[in-house]
Amino acid sequence: MTINAFILPSIHVVDPRSPFHGQTVDVFIKDGQIQAMDSPGVLEGAPEVAWAKGMMLSPGWIDGRARSGAPGHEERETYDSLAAAALHGGFTHVALMPSTHPARDNRPAIEALPEFPHVVWIPVGALTQGLNGEKLAELADMRAAGALAFSDDKHPVDRPHTLQLALEYAQGLDARVWSFPMERNLCPTGVAHEGLSALKSGMAPIPALAETIRVQRDLAIAEYAGGGLHLAGLSCAESVEMVRAAKARGLDVSADVAIANLVGTDSDIESYDTAVKLIPPLRSSIDQSALWEGVLDGSIDLIVSDHDPMDHELKNCEWGSASFGAATIEQCFSWYCAVRSDRAALEAWVEAVAHRPRTLFGLGSVTVNIGCPADFTLFNVEGQQYGSASLGVNVPSWPRQGGAVGTVLDTEVSAC
Repeated sequence: MTINAFILPSIHVVDPRSPFHGQTVDVFIKDGQIQAMDSPGVLEGAPEVAWAKGMMLSPGWIDGRARSGAPGHEERETYDSLAAAALHGGFTHVALMPSTHPARDNRPAIEALPEFPHVVWIPVGALTQGLNGEKLAELADMRAAGALAFSDDKHPVDRPHTLQLALEYAQGLDARVWSFPMERNLCPTGVAHEGLSALKSGMAPIPALAETIRVQRDLAIAEYAGGGLHLAGLSCAESVEMVRAAKARGLDVSADVAIANLVGTDSDIESYDTAVKLIPPLRSSIDQSALWEGVLDGSIDLIVSDHDPMDHELKNCEWGSASFGAATIEQCFSWYCAVRSDRAALEAWVEAVAHRPRTLFGLGSVTVNIGCPADFTLFNVEGQQYGSASLGVNVPSWPRQGGAVGTVLDTEVSAC
């Protein structure tokens, strides 16, 4: 619904970078900007948004890694269904990965993305032509068309020289190069984390080494070539420590973790629910604890949904035949909140889904403060909200708590 002037009543501000952090206030928004903030009941001159009363408010959430089935596999997800699912998840921006059919590896593909009033797509262009890891795609053309980063998604960049060239070239484009650290030659048939659960279930293993050896390699290449490197989908304790050490010595590196690796462990695979067959796989509780520590201390920059919707044919089958991936964008915060919803965890969430993504994608700053543009997510940490817009059938059944209740983007006010 488009509203030019309105008041969000009795809002609890959750924004570590706002002078109003931790306070309960009324927020007066007019013409897509915060005009005033004051104690509840003081502000007048505009209608109140009744369903927002008493909710928490932060800068609008950004999903740093998600996928649409379109183009090519609209039976898995359309742009319309993904936009609706993003709203249910509380996201005002969604970074679209380029692993479509055909791949989003050229300027027309970037320019073809449709627009929606309540969500902004962040185009991520393919790093190499056809995601094949060989020749670089037309990075400059895609950057000019609006691509804000470059990635081959979960197609690892196997050739070191390709990654080196990409890092060197992207420096002049002011864009980051994303790498998925996975050495599949160490686990060509692997389908689960190398641990006791995989052993008991008779599943071929994916060792932590398959990730850590690539993290080590990619960091070494970035240190040599320069440029901004983003490591997508950390899942191992050793990976977190290597990224932490790289940042300490000044390397321009960032990293993300998928929500699944924060809320699930490899013990979940013993149910044989293919919704939790993921890449990277769910790992041990020790790895999970290290990932949480990395989120809380900022070593891991982003929490992403890693939304990868699938249809029945790809998931309703035996474990070995099922595709990797889970549909997660609608449940992301509810799962997170069910694990931790204390002040430190909520502040870390806002940093990882609202502030740092804006820095990495060059989107400009948004805080809950007078004079700032209206780009906000309303949420709570109690009760349960269940979205149902995504076409993906592969939704893990982890406990949920709280969730997004609405978003504000410019003059568009949307209840989830």
